[in-house]
Amino acid sequence: MNPLSPHDRPPTARLRAALAGRLDGELLTDAMSRSLWATDASIYRRRPEAVVIARSERDVRRAIGAARASGLSVTPRGAGTSLAGQATAPGVALDCSALDELHALDPRTRTCEVGPGLVQARLNAAAAPHGLEFGADTSTAAVATLGGMIANNSAGLRSIVHGATARQVLGLRCVLADASVVELAPLSWSEAARQARGGGPLAHLLTGLLELADRFGPEIRRRYPPMVRRVSGYGLDALVDENGLDLTRLVCGSEGTLTVVTRARLRLVPTPAVRRMAVLEFPTLVGAAAATPGLLRTAPSAVELIDRVALDRARANPAYRDAAGFVSGDPDAVLLIEWSGTDAEVAERLAELPALAADAGAERSHGLSDRDRRRTIALRQAVLPLLLATPGRAKPVAFVEDAAVPPDRLAEFVARFAEIVRRRGTWACFYGHASVGTLHVRPAIDTTAVDGLRRMREIAEAVADLVVDCGGSISGEHGDGLSRSPYLAKMYGTELIGAFAECKRLWDPDGLLNPGVIVDPAPMDHSLRLGPGRASLRVATALDFSAEGGFAAAVERCNGAGLCRTTTTGTMCPSYMATHDEQATTRARANALRSILDGTLPPSELYGPQLHDVLDLCLGCKACRTECPTQVDMAALKSEVLAQRGAHLGFGAGERLVAHARSGLRLAGLAPGLTNALSRTRAARRTAERWLDVDRRRALPKLAPLRFSRRFPSLAHNPTGRDVALFNDTWTEHLRPDIGVAATDTLTAAGARVHLPEVVCCGRPMLSTGLVAAARRQARRNLDVLVPLAERGIPIAVLEPSCRSALREDYARLLPDDRRVAVLAAAARSYEEVLLSLAPPRLAPGERVIVHGHCHEKAMLGTEASERALALAPGTEIRSLDAGCCGLAGFFGYAREHYDVSMRIGEQRLFPALRAEPGTVIIAAGNSCREQIAAGTGARAQHPAEYLAARLGRR
Repeated sequence: MNPLSPHDRPPTARLRAALAGRLDGELLTDAMSRSLWATDASIYRRRPEAVVIARSERDVRRAIGAARASGLSVTPRGAGTSLAGQATAPGVALDCSALDELHALDPRTRTCEVGPGLVQARLNAAAAPHGLEFGADTSTAAVATLGGMIANNSAGLRSIVHGATARQVLGLRCVLADASVVELAPLSWSEAARQARGGGPLAHLLTGLLELADRFGPEIRRRYPPMVRRVSGYGLDALVDENGLDLTRLVCGSEGTLTVVTRARLRLVPTPAVRRMAVLEFPTLVGAAAATPGLLRTAPSAVELIDRVALDRARANPAYRDAAGFVSGDPDAVLLIEWSGTDAEVAERLAELPALAADAGAERSHGLSDRDRRRTIALRQAVLPLLLATPGRAKPVAFVEDAAVPPDRLAEFVARFAEIVRRRGTWACFYGHASVGTLHVRPAIDTTAVDGLRRMREIAEAVADLVVDCGGSISGEHGDGLSRSPYLAKMYGTELIGAFAECKRLWDPDGLLNPGVIVDPAPMDHSLRLGPGRASLRVATALDFSAEGGFAAAVERCNGAGLCRTTTTGTMCPSYMATHDEQATTRARANALRSILDGTLPPSELYGPQLHDVLDLCLGCKACRTECPTQVDMAALKSEVLAQRGAHLGFGAGERLVAHARSGLRLAGLAPGLTNALSRTRAARRTAERWLDVDRRRALPKLAPLRFSRRFPSLAHNPTGRDVALFNDTWTEHLRPDIGVAATDTLTAAGARVHLPEVVCCGRPMLSTGLVAAARRQARRNLDVLVPLAERGIPIAVLEPSCRSALREDYARLLPDDRRVAVLAAAARSYEEVLLSLAPPRLAPGERVIVHGHCHEKAMLGTEASERALALAPGTEIRSLDAGCCGLAGFFGYAREHYDVSMRIGEQRLFPALRAEPGTVIIAAGNSCREQIAAGTGARAQHPAEYLAARLGRR
C-alpha cells in the first residue's frame, strides 16, 4: 500500500508534521491534553483537535500557518476565564498565556508594553511603586491575561472613570490570519487614506475598512448605543469617529476572530491618594437600582449592586462568611459606592452620606473601614463561583450575563428581567456594576433537562428583546461568545450583521480564527458542557461523595473559572504557581476526570497513566477546598482515583511504606541511633532513591531517641485540672516528642489534666496514596478510642494540622454512616484552640515572630487561633505570611520526580519571605512545613507549643 500523501493525511497529522521541531513552545495532540483545554469558565465545551502553547510571536505565526495548511481553525486563548464560551476551540487551541513578558514600563509617560499573556495583577504590582495601575480593573485581575482582556474588551469596577480595556490601548502588534504581522495605532483620517494607498496587509485592511465606513456609516451611527459598556459585536463605531481611525478599537472586543495580539502598548493611570467606600442597604432590589442615577451625581469611582441571593450564598459558605460582614441588616440588596481622590474630597462625600441615603431610600448606610472594603472585594470576586456551588441540578447559568442598559433605565430593566425569570418558574441572582448599568444576572437552569434548555432559550430571547427596548447592549462585558452571538441581529439589525460578516472576511477571508463567534454563530444551546441525555460513567467509589451529589457532581463543581491559575496570592494551586503549566491546575484535573466520566476518554483512563500524570502534581493541600469558592475538593478526588488505580493495578512497595509510615517508624525506632547513623550515609540515600523513590537530596527524618509515649508518664501532670486529650500523631510520637512535651507542659500550665489516648495513625498518609480501606480501618480504631472521651466533653487537642483535617473532614468520606464521626469532628480541635479555651498560662515576654500556616490549617479555619495563642506571651509581635504552600506536603516533596517542583514551590514566596528577615522566630504548626523551611533556608521553625513552652520559665 502506498503511503498517504501529505494532503491525504488527517488534519492533526499534517499539523504535527508542519510544526515538528519548529516551536519554541509545545504542540499537544494526545486525547488527554485536548480534554484539558476543552473548557473555559462558561457552560460550553469544545474539545480542540490540538493545543499549541506559544512561547514567542514566531510560534503564533507558525501555528496559524500550519493550521491553515492543515485545514484547522485557530482559537487564541489567555487564562481561559471567558464566560461565553469564546475561549473554547473546535480546531487548534492557541494558548498565549506563556507570552507573559512586561517588555517596558515608563512611569514618565504612564505607558507600558506587554505580552498578551501577562496577568493584570503582575502589571499592577510592577506599576504600583510608581503610583500607577491599569485602569480596567477586573475582578479576575489575579488570573486574567491582558491579551484576553483586549479580546473581550474587559472592564471592571471603575469603568465609569476609566472605561473598558479599549480605552487603555495605545497600540497593538497583531498576527493576521495569513500569518503576516501588522502594527496598529490611531491614525488621522488623512493618514489612514494615505496608508491605504500603499502596499502590504495594513493597506489592504485600511482600504476595505474605509469602504465599509462609506457604506455603513449612517447605520452604524443610528444603531450603536453611546454607552461605556457596549462590547457586543465588532467595534465598527471606530469607522465613524470624527477624531480619526483607530483599528485597535476594532480588535478590542473581537474575541480572537479577527487577529491574534502578540504585543500591546497600554496606558496606565495614577492610583488615587484615597479610596473610601460606603454601603447603602435597600428593602428591595428595584429600589437599589432606582437609586443609582442619583448617586452618580456625586461623581463616584464605582457603584456596585449585590442582591440578597449573593449575600446569602456568602453567609452560607464558611470560607466567605466573613466577606459579607460589612452588611449590618437584612437587606434585599445593597449598593456599594466608592469615592476616590484627596482626603478632603472623599471626606466631603462621606459627610454627605446620611443625606444621600435618605434621598436614595436606603434603610441603612455607613462608611466602610479598610477591612470592610477588602471584604467587599472578596465578596464581589467570589459571587460567581459561589452561585455555581448551589446544590441540585438547576444552577445559575451564564447565558444572559452582563447585559448593559443606560443607568436611568436600570430599575425598569431589573424589574422586567426578574419578571421574565419568574414567569419561567426559576430564580436569578443580580449583582454587578450599577454605575454603568451592567449587571451580572444568572438564571438557575438545569441544562441536563430538555425543559431546562427550553427555558434557557426563552429567557435568552426575552432578555435580548428587553435589552434592545431599553436602548442597551446585549453584552456589556465578557463578550458575545457562543451564548450571545446568536442574538446580535436583534440589537444591530440585518444590515449591520452583514457589515460584521464583511469585516470578518476582510481580516480573515477563510474563517480561520475562532469560528462561530460573532459571525455565523450556532444556536446558543449547542456545544454545552452538560446537556440532556449526556451519559456519565458510574463509578463505585471507595470514598463517599454524597455531600456533593456523587462523584460526577464533585467533579462538575469545577466551573472552569481558573482561579487556580493565581500566582501572586493565596495557596491554590501550588504546582501551577511553580510551573505556570495549565496541566498543573485544578481546572485541568477536573477536565481530565470530566472527560472520562462523559465518555470522551475510555473508562480505563480512570486508572490509566495519562490521568495519573495529570493528577501527579496535586499536593493534596486542600486549598481548592476553600479558596475555590465552588469548593472543589481535588485532594479527595485524587485519593479516589488512586484508590481506583490501586484496585486495578495494585499498590507498590513504596506506596505501602508511605501509607504505613507509623509502623515503619516504630520498627526503625527499635534502634534509633543505628537507624539515624545509617540514614545519613550516601549508600542509604542511594538505596532510598532506587527502591523507595526518595530523592537523595532530601534529608531523611531523624528518629527521636525516646518516643513521646515513653516520655509522657514522666511529665508533670495536673491531677485536678480540666481533662484534655492529646492526639499523639506519628511525627510527635517518633520524630518530635519534644513538641508533645511542650504541648503537655503548656496545657498543664493552663490548668488542664492531659491524657494521651493510644491512637493509631490518622489515616492521612494512606489517603494520600489511595489505600482507602487501610485508612478506614485506622479511622474506626481512632473512633473507638476517642469518641468515648469526646462524649464525656473532653476536647481532643491535635498538634498536626493534617491530622486534624483527617479527623474533622476525611473521616466523613471514609465512614459516612457512622454517627460517631460527627462527634469526633466536633471534639477535634487544634492545640491552639484548646489552649485558648483554658486559663491563660503565665508566660515570659515574647518577641517578633513570623507565622507560616499549614495548608490544611488555612483550609479549615485559618491561622487566627495560632496567632491568638502566640499572643498569650506578652509583647509577641506577629506577622502571618501569605506565602502559599511550602511544597513538601507529606511524602510529595520527598519523591524523586517531585523534588525540584517541591523546592520551586517553596521558592515562589515562602523561602524569600523568610530569608528577608534573618533571625526572626519562625512558627509553623505543620511538620512538613518545618522540614521544608529547614531544607530551603537552613532556618529552624518552631511549633507554637515550642514557642510558648520556652516562655514558661521551667525548661
